[in-house]
Parts: sequence; C-alpha cells; structure tokens
Amino acid sequence: MNKLTTINRDPEDPNSSSASSTQDIRSSKHSKSLATRMKAWIKKLPYFWELDYFRRKVYDSPAFDFTVKPLADSLSRWPGALLIDVTNRCNAKCVWCPNPDLTEVGSMKMNLYRKIIDDYATRGGMISFGTFGEPLMDKTFREKIEYLQKVPRIHKTEVLTNGFFLNDAIRPVLIENSVAVDISLDELDKDTFENVKKMSFEVVRDNILEFLHENSQASQPVPVNIRIKTLKTMEATLNNDFFRALNDYDCSIALTPINDNIISNWAGMFDKDNFLKEYSESGPASSIKFNHKRFNSLNKAPCTQLWKWMVVYWDGSVVLCCADMFAQSTMGNLSERSIEDIWSGPELTKVREQMIARQRFEIPLCQNCDIHLSWHNLQHYYDSQGNFRSGNRFIIG
Repeated sequence: MNKLTTINRDPEDPNSSSASSTQDIRSSKHSKSLATRMKAWIKKLPYFWELDYFRRKVYDSPAFDFTVKPLADSLSRWPGALLIDVTNRCNAKCVWCPNPDLTEVGSMKMNLYRKIIDDYATRGGMISFGTFGEPLMDKTFREKIEYLQKVPRIHKTEVLTNGFFLNDAIRPVLIENSVAVDISLDELDKDTFENVKKMSFEVVRDNILEFLHENSQASQPVPVNIRIKTLKTMEATLNNDFFRALNDYDCSIALTPINDNIISNWAGMFDKDNFLKEYSESGPASSIKFNHKRFNSLNKAPCTQLWKWMVVYWDGSVVLCCADMFAQSTMGNLSERSIEDIWSGPELTKVREQMIARQRFEIPLCQNCDIHLSWHNLQHYYDSQGNFRSGNRFIIG
C-alpha cells in the first residue's frame, strides 16, 4: 500500500515535514533512498543550520506575535484538547526517559475520570491518552474509552502506547471506538530494542503487526502512526525486515535517528548530554551550536504548550505542560475545580502573560526545557477559529 513516511517530524526541526517538503516520502524503496540522500544533501548546504537558526529567531520575535495572538486568545478560553495521563505507570524502562525515577505513581479513578469527561462534554474537543506513562496499563482503560461514546461533543480520541499491551483484548476496543493509535516503537531489531527499552521485542512486534492486520480488515480503520526513534543509521532502518513489514500496511511512520538530537531533556530532569555521549555518534547536544533543540532551550517566545491542550495528571492535577512528568508546576486540580476555572484561571493566565512578555526564564519549569516550541506551532494544529485542522491525524507530539 502507498502510505506516508516522515523523516524528522519534530515541528521545530528545520528538516521536519512542517519545514521542508523533502521529508515527506512514499513507501517505495527508491523514494526512501532518494529522501535520505536529499536530507543529507540539504544538511550539508553551506550555512544551512546557521541561516535556519536565525530565521527562527526572527520569526519568534515579538514583531510577529500578531500572526498568532488572535488564535492564542481564542484557545485560552477553552482547551481544544485534553491530554489525560490516566496512569503514569510504565512497563518500559527506556534509557532516554526519566519515568523510572517517579516515586508517586497511580491510575485515575473512574469517578474522577467521569467528572472530567462530563465537564469537558459541556463544550467538547478532543481527548488524547498517554504522556507520562503507558495508558494501556490502566485496568479501567476499556471502560474509560467506552464512556466517551456517551459524549458526542468529543469528536476525536487518540492514544499513545508502547505497544506491549496492544493485545487481542484491547485491539477491537480501539478499532470499534475509533481511537487513533500512536505507537512509540523506536528500535526495530531485538537486541537494540531490548537493550534500550527493557521489554520483550517479540511481544511488541507481534502485537503491532496483529493490530495493523486487524485494522486493515476493519470497515472503518483507525489512523495509526508509528514512531521510530533509533540509534541505527537511516539506511539500516529502511532495510530492516520489521520496517518492511510495517510498510505493508496503511500507517504513517515518524522516523528520526537519535543522532539528529530528537531526545528531550524533560525540562532538565534528564541528563541528555550524558545520554548522547554514551549512545549517540554525534556526541552531546551542547556541542552542536545551531542544533534545533539548543534553539528550543534558549527561545524566549511563548510556548505552544500553554494553549495547545490541558495536561491532566492521573490524580486530577492540571500540570503546566507535557514536559512536567514530575508534576512540578500544578495549576489546580479537577477533582475540586472545573476545566474552565483552571484553564482561564489566574494561575495559567499569569504564566501565559509571562510567556508573552518574554519572561520564560522566570518560570521554574521552563528554565531548562528543550521541548519548548514557539506558539506559532499552534497554527499547525488549529485553524484561525480555534478548530482542530481536519487534515491532521494526531495532536500528540
């Protein structure tokens, strides 16, 4: 089947699909090889990284805020999406993730979940599951998905999973309830996969292939995206047998070599430089002067996270953004307050005002973050009226 493979989908990566059409390639082997060569050639152009670095610096200056401010104002009145962390437990122990360091873990209780969904149903939007943990570990996940069928104003649902629990019990639930599935697969060969993710490669591989097969047979297949964040070379990945098997199905693939510095530092909670020194051929990110992640860590422009969605922790706490795995900055709790009260309340309003005033580094969580993305990226997800763009398959990521 023809389907889209995207190399470097990060919206702040100058070689991503949002910045360069050369990265959208069809699944034929010839096209992939051509795109790989094109990507390498573009990166080698004289002063490419420097020019793009300064282009972004100019575009993210206050002079261009007028292009996104009306949309941000509209989104500040009601969240277009809820990113719900139904559990922060995770069976994987990925070497690039600080989740194993969490000391307070749990799953969202159904009564709290129903309260949140009933509140959100008054105006609606989309629901995204999974950010700090593995949502399919939640024993009531099926019940939570089925509860959404009572809420017609929730027009889109998606889940981010590592695939380990994507078994025959949950697969039909996702397909029958039209839940888009974003799979964080990463490595494609057994040894590397089990070395960096600390879970069974065979289980994940078989689950994914079975899911893709069942989805392809469904009367209304759900959107599927597969994230591959790999230590391997691009050429080795494209020629991998598992990768070829994935290409037999109608799904998108976000393929990013770790050497391109896609790893995030989780708001300074993860020692990325030491990780890259050990695992990446390119060495620490700080050694690359014009790297896009370095730009993110220095950029003073308002961050898209404060308007893109409301991030809800498993205990009902609303945290500042999807980088706040340790719930360092809570804006309120939905067990006690309404969505509107928190979303348009004094806590979030103050942080948004600080961001617009270019006072990012006065916000503790934001001081060391390289996930920081300029609010101009809101236009990638929402139209001028604040409606989710129909051409986007996912809001996760």
